[in-house]
Amino acid sequence: MLFGDVGEFLMRLLTWLPVFILAICVHEAAHAWAAWRLGDPTPVVQGRLTLDPRAHFDPLGALMFLIAMFSGIGFGWAKPVQVNPLNFRHMSRDMALVAAAGPASNVLQAFFWTAVLAFCVSLGNLLPVLEPVLIFLMRFCLAGIYVNLGLAVFNLIPLPPLDGSRILRMFLPMELRWRLDMLERTGLGFIALIVLLYIGALRFVWYPAFIGAQWLIRLAGV
Repeated sequence: MLFGDVGEFLMRLLTWLPVFILAICVHEAAHAWAAWRLGDPTPVVQGRLTLDPRAHFDPLGALMFLIAMFSGIGFGWAKPVQVNPLNFRHMSRDMALVAAAGPASNVLQAFFWTAVLAFCVSLGNLLPVLEPVLIFLMRFCLAGIYVNLGLAVFNLIPLPPLDGSRILRMFLPMELRWRLDMLERTGLGFIALIVLLYIGALRFVWYPAFIGAQWLIRLAGV
């Protein structure tokens, strides 16, 4: 990537970076919105119910994203939304719902970008003169589909601190819940996630995201 086609890399950065930032902001705002609707005002008080990137910016997560862009390996992240489970009526269930809101928002965004892509295809058929502009816009649409489905699938991995672990927690007996909580509190879950990613053990998780993206792109008429 670093020594490949510089122009293509810059174009990819130009289209994928804003789409990624938007996807992350909506993802985190969805967590905040779900917590607020379920009775916990903590994210609202902390200013997280917003699409302002500054509210969700995490310096280390941003650095890791840039490294992933250059190396093709790894991932970035935003500042986690903090909640107070004691404010929930059904603590375990509501924590799972708050966690699920993030990936669900990414799936909805993927459908949104699919609709925009289909519109661009239809407009291109009617007005071929707009083809250069539409091709540029379609790059954003394709990035939106791939980025959001990738984020949704990745965050559903049942390993702390990812959302999937909080959803899985609801279905576990108390003993296993405690062990899962310890993985998150000690940071061992995050370390295990990094190791598994860098040795390629989680490569298979991108397959359903890729298949889903291909299906949406065909649905849009590309």
